[in-house]
Amino acid sequence: MFVMLKRFAALLNALLIVIVGNWNVGYTLRYKDFTDEVSFASVSADDLKVTDEEKQRAREWYKENVLYAGSNGKAPAYTFSVGGIPLKRSLDKWSFSVGKSSAKGEYHRGGVTDFITLSNKKNGIRAEVEATFYEDSAACEWTVKLMNTGEKRSRVISDFQAIEASLPVSKADIYMTRGSDDEPDDFTMLKAKHPRIGVELICTEGRGTAEYLPYFNLSGENGGVVVAGGWSGLWSAGITGGKNRADVRFGQARLRGYLEPGESIRSPLVSVLFYGGSEPTEGFNAFRSWMTDSVMPEGSSSVVNCMDVFFVSSTRTAGEMLRDINALPADVTEKLDYLWMDAGWYCSGSGDNETWSNCVGNWVVPENRFPDGIKAISDRAAEFGAGLLLWYEPERVNPGTIMENAGREHDGWLVYPTGSDNEENIMWNLGNSGACEWLIKYISDSLIENGVSVYRQDFNYDPAHYWRTADRKLYGGRAGFAENFYMTGLYAYLDGLLEAVPGLVIDNCASGGRRLDLEMCRRGVPMWRSDYNCDQTRPDLLNATQAQTYGLSFWLPVSGTFSNFSTEYAARTSIIPMLQVPMVTTAADLNVYRSEREAQLKNFFPLSFGGTDEKGITAMQYGDEQSGCALIYKHSKAEPGAFDVYFSGLSPDALYTVTDIDSPDREVILSGERLMDGEYSVTLCEGEKAYVIRYAPAAE
Repeated sequence: MFVMLKRFAALLNALLIVIVGNWNVGYTLRYKDFTDEVSFASVSADDLKVTDEEKQRAREWYKENVLYAGSNGKAPAYTFSVGGIPLKRSLDKWSFSVGKSSAKGEYHRGGVTDFITLSNKKNGIRAEVEATFYEDSAACEWTVKLMNTGEKRSRVISDFQAIEASLPVSKADIYMTRGSDDEPDDFTMLKAKHPRIGVELICTEGRGTAEYLPYFNLSGENGGVVVAGGWSGLWSAGITGGKNRADVRFGQARLRGYLEPGESIRSPLVSVLFYGGSEPTEGFNAFRSWMTDSVMPEGSSSVVNCMDVFFVSSTRTAGEMLRDINALPADVTEKLDYLWMDAGWYCSGSGDNETWSNCVGNWVVPENRFPDGIKAISDRAAEFGAGLLLWYEPERVNPGTIMENAGREHDGWLVYPTGSDNEENIMWNLGNSGACEWLIKYISDSLIENGVSVYRQDFNYDPAHYWRTADRKLYGGRAGFAENFYMTGLYAYLDGLLEAVPGLVIDNCASGGRRLDLEMCRRGVPMWRSDYNCDQTRPDLLNATQAQTYGLSFWLPVSGTFSNFSTEYAARTSIIPMLQVPMVTTAADLNVYRSEREAQLKNFFPLSFGGTDEKGITAMQYGDEQSGCALIYKHSKAEPGAFDVYFSGLSPDALYTVTDIDSPDREVILSGERLMDGEYSVTLCEGEKAYVIRYAPAAE
């Protein structure tokens, strides 16, 4: 309860209810306006199919509000002001043109990309919109870049929103999710029921998903819309409900200033996905499918077994690691996808005050610990078909390191938190193109030299006040420009690594799950989703892990964390697509629940949410109309007795065999309709227990 109140207190600082039609007037959101007691009804397999009607609805909205907006006399779905004049009030001063569309999938998998240009000779600003329509998913997305094409400093750019538009959804309930803040309730689903006036979200922590995920499911009476944002820094969002529409806004939280000649800034990425049913789970699963098909890196939607060589160690040597690796049985190594070396590998192990944290900035292999380099470890892993995951944190630099010394030679490459040049946690300024290019070369060389397959990028400090310092010292006091340039550089840096190291996988870790926005999901996967799992002694850790799996599954098909196999309950709690496991793991641990982990890559259906409450029950279903599983976690003090499972996503007329894996001899055959009506029941025992229920077509 204390943690829940703490998180709601944080929400109260950043959430405002606003009066319809006026984003600037509001009053503090009351506790009761959002609830984490959220339940969902069953849906069938047919309910999850993308219909021609949904595709047409999405296509028409995209054409009217993005592709031909402006030239058709209608204000575009994005907006900005130049010299205090909003785009929508000056459409006649802008020329609009649409370039040649891309081939399907050329730029984004499954989508057709259009290039839209807005030009205004009087103020010298050109807007370039890159917009993609995904026919099969009934979805679209876009970004907007503003450039000064004139010969003198532009007028002030302000009110730059990736989306500020009305969406055709009536009386919509709002579903959103907490972010990752090293708390047991990370990724808890929240709901504001219509008719609330509206919601204003202001992300104040500089890593984009520490407070909330920028994903919103607006579920109306006759269909819904899922709006998602891609911005790994400070963002703001607003949603106001109406009888026949919802007004939505999303953009960088703080941005105001002029553009120098040739200079440009960009909006966050934003996507809009349409679905036709009245149940929010239809929208969640449509979004998950779109993420798998078109957003996440190809091949990332798979189960992964990753075993630690060391986890945060600054002293272990290559000889010690190879000894442990060579002792692994063949039936274990054949099931491993990666060996995992976390923070500390770059430390010499000889300094009295040397830690994994204060060595950051020296991305070189210490010869005293690794005389043959880390390549000796990755080569050994390759012999049994595994790759190497290696930890880096390149955006944070410590004094006296290689990166600080290199950065000192160039103006604008380093940002010190308060202007002093002898403080720890110096920012490497990815907003500077020279610094960005240097870092791509430095880190990609390290990845290649060490034989790295998975690059774990961590980020362990709040950058907001660094950006404010850089605004003053580097960018003429223009608010938010350091952040805007930095985000552009961050994405360019990651793209540069992917280009330089073919086949590289990026593990998106920012103190665990604090950068899970669309832009980062395009480039990597969260194999370490919450730092709450760093402390394996926490008494509520297993229940918190279940809750995190439940909450994050609404949006992302894959995620991972450290896994525990000490008991059956712990092992079944560790049913997640991406395992990070200790050296003592057996082959059985890696393989026994593989079918359930593979089912998690398909549809997700929430059944019951118990959070960390010892009296709670957390239950969830994964799979499709052919096969899948239900995972039921009865907490230690939950009442024993019958628990009715309301399955979803099945074909009503099909027959299914349902099996509790603890009682395989007691199979039940029921129709999809009866299963979705809750006619299958599990008898819960005393004490904590995890139940795994499998379903598949009944044999004819």
